[in-house]
Amino acid sequence: MRISVIGKGRVATHLSKALLSFGHDVVMCGGRTRIRPVPEDTELLILSVNDDAIAQVSQEFAESAALVVHTSGSVPMDAIASPRRGVLYPMQTFSLDRDVDFRKVPLFLEASDEADLNLLCQLAATMSDTWMPMNGEQRKAMHLAAVLCCNFVNHLFELSHDVVAEHGIPFSTLYPLIEETFAKIRTLTPHQAQTGPALRGDRKVMQSHESMLHDPKRRDIYRLLSESIRETFGGLSV
Repeated sequence: MRISVIGKGRVATHLSKALLSFGHDVVMCGGRTRIRPVPEDTELLILSVNDDAIAQVSQEFAESAALVVHTSGSVPMDAIASPRRGVLYPMQTFSLDRDVDFRKVPLFLEASDEADLNLLCQLAATMSDTWMPMNGEQRKAMHLAAVLCCNFVNHLFELSHDVVAEHGIPFSTLYPLIEETFAKIRTLTPHQAQTGPALRGDRKVMQSHESMLHDPKRRDIYRLLSESIRETFGGLSV
């Protein structure tokens, strides 16, 4: 297939590199301001732009014969103006300075007709060991789950980093705990793996922790998460 990619961010960069590494014919056209035009013989056009820009950028290709897809987890497929439209959503966290093994990146696929869905499935099979068709509602749920378990958890890593750094302790001392936390949920459900003072209802420890968090917003985060844990396990509000 002749594939063109519009976008210059993290997803576009990693996806383009992966397509090239797996032997696909890829033209990287740049972002909303093109560094090169989209070739007329493009068969698959991938819009890897900000969610808010998908509908607008797709208008440029409303008459295109190519299959036009976006890479968003939360934007409906119908945001694309082209009659042949779809979604190729790689569910992974990407950073420009870190390589990703695309074979381990789940790809979730949607298309406006069965033939184009089959085409996306064939493409995905060349890139990843995990891929599946997924409708828009399922994909939105998957994206929400991804934000909770990745973006929010990473923010908690940052808060943890600040706490130990304030006391001159390297963040690396937390690596074994972090690694075991993630290892456990491969054999236990998150519910079974839960530990800590909120689960035990240890109010003295929780109050001490809150007093160490000088930023009121961070205290609120600690308190809200503790309350959620207690409620999940049938305990009283902390």
